Amino acid sequence: MIEVRDLSIHIKGKHITHHIDFTIPRGNITSLIGESGSGKSMTVSALLGMLPDDAKVSGSIMYEGRNLLDASDQEMESVRKQAIFTIFQDASNSFNPSVKIGRQLYAFSGERVGDSLPVFNEKMHVILDKLGLSWEVVEQYPFQLSGGMLQRCMIACAFYVEPALLIADEPTSALDMVLQKEFIQLLIRLNEERGTTIFLITHDLDIVAEAAHEMVVMQQGSIVETGKAETIFSHPGHAYTKRLLESRF
Repeated sequence: MIEVRDLSIHIKGKHITHHIDFTIPRGNITSLIGESGSGKSMTVSALLGMLPDDAKVSGSIMYEGRNLLDASDQEMESVRKQAIFTIFQDASNSFNPSVKIGRQLYAFSGERVGDSLPVFNEKMHVILDKLGLSWEVVEQYPFQLSGGMLQRCMIACAFYVEPALLIADEPTSALDMVLQKEFIQLLIRLNEERGTTIFLITHDLDIVAEAAHEMVVMQQGSIVETGKAETIFSHPGHAYTKRLLESRF
């Protein structure tokens, strides 16, 4: 679905990524894993066309036959609106605290795909119910909901929009262990029920083991290993990957 080739990112003379290559296959959950500062978030920013103005980038990010690095701001805005849905680390930062949840959910989903408010209400009511959220949440403000409930609201929007690609950037780091597991199960449901391609960025190997089909291992701006998650967990090929796996126990 997406092929990243020879991607290098420099910011203020600092190498963020070094000629990295990896693929996000259609219909799978692909996990990008690495320590903090390894370049994961900047790689996501490159995919979304949201790198800082002073960033210098080379290589290619191919999607539907075109290089996203060559796309204009307007073209990338269209791609983000029509094809990609992103869930960030702390869902509370995605919501306006002074606007009721229902209005924001509509902006994130129904309005985005051109549905009227009545159509949105009917469809979102069913989705929220399936995700264990009461319809009453639409009348509440973000600060009245827990972090786990806000992340479920973002997942509800992803179920509604059915994006070609869902990017989840450290989506569980602000959640406790129980809520982490629930959230990952929702991602798996989205992939299995809707066929949504998911790019999951995390530093948690247990999450990768539970959810991912494919695995991309990043260290200090370089990709050191890629492959089937099951294969890498069983037979890691790179010394860094071996150290990561050993750190689980």
